Amino acid sequence: MATVRFSKELQDAILNNARGVFGNKVAAARDAKPDNAWGERIYNTLFGEHVVHLNAVPTHFFKMVDKIKVDRVGGITCNCEFTLNSTKPFPYAFPSTEFAKKASHYGDEIELKDHLVWGELYADVVRWRDGVKDVEAKRDEFVKQVQTIINAHATLAPALKMWTPLWDLVPEEYKARHREVKEREKKEVSLDGVDLSSLTSIVVANKLTR
Repeated sequence: MATVRFSKELQDAILNNARGVFGNKVAAARDAKPDNAWGERIYNTLFGEHVVHLNAVPTHFFKMVDKIKVDRVGGITCNCEFTLNSTKPFPYAFPSTEFAKKASHYGDEIELKDHLVWGELYADVVRWRDGVKDVEAKRDEFVKQVQTIINAHATLAPALKMWTPLWDLVPEEYKARHREVKEREKKEVSLDGVDLSSLTSIVVANKLTR
């Protein structure tokens, strides 16, 4: 077994793989956003009383959209896009109402104000954000503890002895190095005037004549 030292390259690779252990969980948490059904609910809340009139005006008077982009809900960051059931008219100059306002001078994002009408959506966004934070916190703690194990050792072998699952985080090239059999260098010693065969014969003969 060859000696594999914890170089910075190896440490970085192991820690990157440690983060990857939570890759699917983090992705799933981030994908668990509020449902697209909110798109229609938001649109109807904002324009419901005007829908008949909006649909009666030629489409070139409006921006036609197939999704609603929400930057914030009740003061917390959301950055969600909600797909609509169909393309709908959307005002170029979004008006500020009791329910919402334009999020910035650029883009189509809107900010849903702190209003009871968005209570369920706000709770859903909080649920989603907390879920992501929870998984990321567990990932970060896992990586931190793996780092602690690495820092406690200069080489890979004793670290594996302490915590065997570390092997699953080691890149293949380093596993291959670890498996290598390191032969100790043998020094050729020359003894002038010594006949090893003769010495051996004497010892053997002594055993036979006892």
